[in-house]
Amino acid sequence: MLKNYGFQNEWDFFHYLNNKIVGDMNDMFKTFLKKNFSNISDDTKITCFVNFDKQKEDIWIKAGEEKKSISIKMGKNNTVHSEHIYSFISYLEQEKVPIKIINIILEYFFADGTRNGSGIRKITFPDYKIKNKRKIAKVNKYFLRNEDLIINIIKRCVIGKTDVLIHGVVDDFSYITKDEIIKILLACKEDPSTTIHFSHLLFSARSRNNEIDKFIVQIKWYTLKEDIETVRQNKNLSLR
Repeated sequence: MLKNYGFQNEWDFFHYLNNKIVGDMNDMFKTFLKKNFSNISDDTKITCFVNFDKQKEDIWIKAGEEKKSISIKMGKNNTVHSEHIYSFISYLEQEKVPIKIINIILEYFFADGTRNGSGIRKITFPDYKIKNKRKIAKVNKYFLRNEDLIINIIKRCVIGKTDVLIHGVVDDFSYITKDEIIKILLACKEDPSTTIHFSHLLFSARSRNNEIDKFIVQIKWYTLKEDIETVRQNKNLSLR
């Protein structure tokens, strides 16, 4: 239900923006457009396009000759990326992540005593994390020491070709630019977590209870709304 409403939310933004004059929009949109587009005034006409070839960006906004790609999220449990586990592992191999780190990631992902999902889970995942907290910490320390790798994961799993990420609905939203996404996540990279994570991006399986979803990686950004608020209000944050 929420996923379907997410698609409807993208269309809500499209219908609000397309072929509208900036001066006729609410103050929230006026501020957003004037902050993110150059040479824009209340007389500027906005056109909008929906991305049917789903990637990171959901819509494009065009003001004059300037066009920007927009990703739209809503709610609390934001999944910013999904892919097959072995596709993700191949990416980590390309990034020269050591095999011992990759093996721990696979064991963590399946949490059934195997690296291929063929085992039977004997303990709950929270208990698995407690039992394997040293291995999890080892993986997290590796990523923490490799800031360039975190940046690459952010670009791959969150940004893609997106210029701006919007969180919310037409009547109540905020936003974060692609550069701000990298800055806030790097600023928070040392925040502790009991999960394998890349700053505030948490690594998980879609579900471990069926034969399809247990092979799908999901990257979750649970603090997305709060992190955007931190950026917009610049709360105790030095953005480099």
